[in-house]
Amino acid sequence: MYFVADNLSNLNIFSGQPASFPQALQAFQGLAELALPIRAVTSGPVTLYAVEPFAEGQHAFLAAFTDAQLLNPPLIRRPAQEAALMLFHAPKNDLFMFNAPHPQARGAFSPLRASRRDLSLLAGFLMAGPKAGEDTARQAAGEFNMGRLHCAHYLYALAAARNPASGVRFALGSVLIELGLLQEAYDGMKEDKDPEALLNLAVIHRKTGNPQAAGEMLAAIGPGTPLEDRKAAENAWLDLEAGKEDEAEKAFRRLATSAFDKTEALSGLGAALAKTAFRTKDKGRLAAAATALRSALVTPSAATGRIFFQLGNLYFRSGDPAQAADCYRRSAAIAPAVQALANLALTLVKTGKTAEAAAITLQVALTDLDSAARLIAEFPKDALGALFPPPPQAAAPVPSARQPEVQAAPAPEPAKPAASAPEAAAPPSSFAQPAAMQAASLAPAQPVAAPSSFRRPAPAAAPAPAPQLKIETLRDIVSSPSAPTEEESRKDDFISRAFKLASYLEDEFGKKVYFNPDGLGEVEKKLRLTFIKARTNPQAGIEMVMDCAAFLCYLLQERHKGRLIKLADFDPWGWPMIFEKPGLKFTTYPVQRVWRLLWETAVPEPGWLGKYVDWVSVCLKEPAPPLCGLAAARGKVMSHPERLADVAAEHKRMLILNSSLPETSNIEYGRSGITKLEAAIKNSFRPDIPPTTDGWKLLRCYGHILAEIMIKDFKAAWYNADGEDGGWSMQTPWKTLVFPMAKIYKTAANRDDLGAYYDALLSEKLRLQGGPRPG
Repeated sequence: MYFVADNLSNLNIFSGQPASFPQALQAFQGLAELALPIRAVTSGPVTLYAVEPFAEGQHAFLAAFTDAQLLNPPLIRRPAQEAALMLFHAPKNDLFMFNAPHPQARGAFSPLRASRRDLSLLAGFLMAGPKAGEDTARQAAGEFNMGRLHCAHYLYALAAARNPASGVRFALGSVLIELGLLQEAYDGMKEDKDPEALLNLAVIHRKTGNPQAAGEMLAAIGPGTPLEDRKAAENAWLDLEAGKEDEAEKAFRRLATSAFDKTEALSGLGAALAKTAFRTKDKGRLAAAATALRSALVTPSAATGRIFFQLGNLYFRSGDPAQAADCYRRSAAIAPAVQALANLALTLVKTGKTAEAAAITLQVALTDLDSAARLIAEFPKDALGALFPPPPQAAAPVPSARQPEVQAAPAPEPAKPAASAPEAAAPPSSFAQPAAMQAASLAPAQPVAAPSSFRRPAPAAAPAPAPQLKIETLRDIVSSPSAPTEEESRKDDFISRAFKLASYLEDEFGKKVYFNPDGLGEVEKKLRLTFIKARTNPQAGIEMVMDCAAFLCYLLQERHKGRLIKLADFDPWGWPMIFEKPGLKFTTYPVQRVWRLLWETAVPEPGWLGKYVDWVSVCLKEPAPPLCGLAAARGKVMSHPERLADVAAEHKRMLILNSSLPETSNIEYGRSGITKLEAAIKNSFRPDIPPTTDGWKLLRCYGHILAEIMIKDFKAAWYNADGEDGGWSMQTPWKTLVFPMAKIYKTAANRDDLGAYYDALLSEKLRLQGGPRPG
């Protein structure tokens, strides 16, 4: 008989002592979870759980184990990436050890010591997956620009190891600074005299409270370098911290208009305006500060998590806990720091969402008991018993002939914050292209973290003839709960803007504003007027965009029982609204109709929002689905312009998602990308093995990459996007129709040659439009 206790050494993933932590990273490949020893701590009437540290010599370590069977309870299990991030953000510990000689360890194993920087590398390795591309510096830049700092850290570290003297070392320093690893960044650049190193050192000195040294570093950067805007921004930060708010505000405002990258300038402008506003109690400046920070968040960046936290603090101090909670939540989703989580829990208590606040408090307690204890004091005393139930009694020991040491039942894992329900979509039964495209609506696919392998084990029985495939469709991915009540909407941090806007317009126009087409007309007039006046300063209209988008969403919610799905990783333009009725599921992007004002130079023609609402109403009343797929192609039927606008929004959202996934971020939008795309598909999919749910998500990502290549290289435009995405078509300027999603599905199913497909289109383009032929 096999007993785990007799074979614990087989569960230890480290053999001997690795020379360094980066060399040990590959040992974590495929590791699903980590186990952490915990202890119960009483805080007043509440029992909390904290990761149990242990001492070795003069140093205290937090421990994690690569298998729960290496550890005696009580313990918690966490996904490996989540555990690495939790330990990275532990505020009181800088030393960590895997498979440590902890008092709760069930034996002596090969330990692996880690620093906070090592944990960031581990988190980045788990995010990036085991296979980094050849151009890791370019991959890292993409991750950094999307705010995936740990992944960027890992990839930049790989690039710097390959070429230590390259400019990658400066980018690596910037990532370390944004991660708060200031000493590590300083050690890597303290002897470097390159202007970019001097700029990074100035940032480090400012953040560590040495403005004089920061000024000296900036002064050492000569004029005429490409760093002038960043240098000016850093000088403005020094002015702000020195109490020169007016000078800082002027500098940041100038940079927010003229600099190529405006994010840091807008963040600084928001900070300067807020500092003055709180001192002078100027509500106008406070609103301007919020507008500047919102503008900084329009485009994802390395500073997104930091700016969301900054904006959350502004809303919290100004007495708007609902808005503050939304900002803290989005900051914590990017970087689950204890401070962001604790502030989120506090705002949730103040808005009456005590159950979620309690779950987050338990999460905070794991690495910061003091902060958790302070949060406990904020809860209603009479609710503590229900929100923090006492732990159950340990189970009675069960003797064992082979295992006399009896384990008590493990303490319950601390509750985790409520998460969105998992996607429920039945996997297809086989892999083939559908014979007919069924009508469907555009529902967003959400391949948040596609695994490195998407293959299912082949059945043991002899293969039977493949049945006709029912492709898992986009409509299966997102399901809509019942429409919220008006009371729920008034508490919703986004939808509640609609009521504030209606009240504001009633005061301005002196008449009642209803949530109907007439009210929408008044909203549209206000929106157009705001943007016509504010065209020279685009960020001035962002709050009006948010308010008007909320009005439009609430109107659709009330008229047609739609439900807005707020995707945490996307700005509101990428939030779909879903309508469900018997036999029909319809998805659209209402916020995008208003958000376009932030992207386009021209203000739309009057009535564009009313026409959009009319189109939605018609779609929900249509007795028969529109022509789609091959039938639409044969009949030369183009989708409605509003439908094509939805598809364009979905495509834009998928491209942003693709830039953050390790499976897709290294695929270029061009001929070279076709080769990588085909290799990736044929490596991960087999004709005789159906894709998993995650596999279908990845195929959709690949489909949008192919669509973007069609757009860039062949000037193709979406033509018909009714029905399932396998039937979506695009039209080239010479009137050829292509089906990018279907082509990807066929490549996975039939091993089609994507390179030959691309070359055939290119030859057709050159033949019909003129120009040199390839080869």
